[in-house]
Amino acid sequence: MHAISLVVALIARRPLPNNRGDRLCVQLAICLLGLAACGATEPAAGSNQADMSDAGQGADASDAGTTDAGATDASGGSSDAGATQADGASSKSWPLPAPTLLGATRKAKVLVPKSYDGKVALPVVMLLGGYDYLSQDLDDWIALSSQVHTRNFVLILPDGQIDSDGSPYWNATPQCCDFDNTQVDDAGWLLGLLDELALGVHIDPKRVSLVGHSAGGFMAYRLACDAPERFAAVVSIAGSGFVDPKACKAKKAVSVLQIHGTKDDIMPIDGDDGIPGALGITARWGARAGCDAKSWAKTGLTVEHADDGLQAETTEWHFSKGCAANRVISLWQMEGNDHYPEFRPVFTDNLLIWTLARTR
Repeated sequence: MHAISLVVALIARRPLPNNRGDRLCVQLAICLLGLAACGATEPAAGSNQADMSDAGQGADASDAGTTDAGATDASGGSSDAGATQADGASSKSWPLPAPTLLGATRKAKVLVPKSYDGKVALPVVMLLGGYDYLSQDLDDWIALSSQVHTRNFVLILPDGQIDSDGSPYWNATPQCCDFDNTQVDDAGWLLGLLDELALGVHIDPKRVSLVGHSAGGFMAYRLACDAPERFAAVVSIAGSGFVDPKACKAKKAVSVLQIHGTKDDIMPIDGDDGIPGALGITARWGARAGCDAKSWAKTGLTVEHADDGLQAETTEWHFSKGCAANRVISLWQMEGNDHYPEFRPVFTDNLLIWTLARTR
């Protein structure tokens, strides 16, 4: 992270609409010492509709399967998940009411549609907050929970552990954001939550997706690297991944939607200190999906996603040829926006339209 840009960001820091306190000063100070920054606190949103979803193709049969169920709890104990993922077509009698919390020593809130009766397998979205704030803060900003009942999906709101500075964090990559070097197994814990959810709620294992901002985007990509067979898609808002592409062990791709502002000075759209930018991270996942690198192009769709004084500031890019069946690799480039866009309700609509259309 460039020291000058961080100082500018600190000086220019504005109060956020949801009035939640943040520790951006601490985060930036950490970065000035040579570590990578990952996020802060956010604005607020609602819902409307203008479709920017990229239509997927048929399911990739080679991407089915499950992985390690009995994940270790990040606090050191055993997670109370521990069974393989339930089949979405199972005739099992599902317990009602559905659980509202997951986890043993670390809890994660779960929201299920009011209409849920256990008969229909539901898609799942796991929401991952950034460094120094909670998943609930991210939901206050982009309002996914406001559409759980209308779009019929399950929303999980897990949080990272608290570091020595009092900030929630994810151990996603060497750069983000385990600054105390605890080496906590957040990936294992989050996968364990999904195993536990599959025991208590009738979910569709082919439609489990991740949405994260900043450090939460890093964590989402980490999960996709560790267990791509578990996820349909990653939506990363101003996040990124490993510096070394070989550190990502995924042989298969998930669908990816990277959302990035061109004026982001915390996680620059062009990358920083070896951390891949928006084009770099989409290129990596496009290669895993077998997409034709030369087919990267604008889709022709533009949308006004933010209250930024600009008209139709969001331009969609994607790989148009060669991608594996049902794999979509896209970028929503937000002209003139920083790390914390003032998202309009239509952003939430389009994010969920894109995400819930994805399947393994």
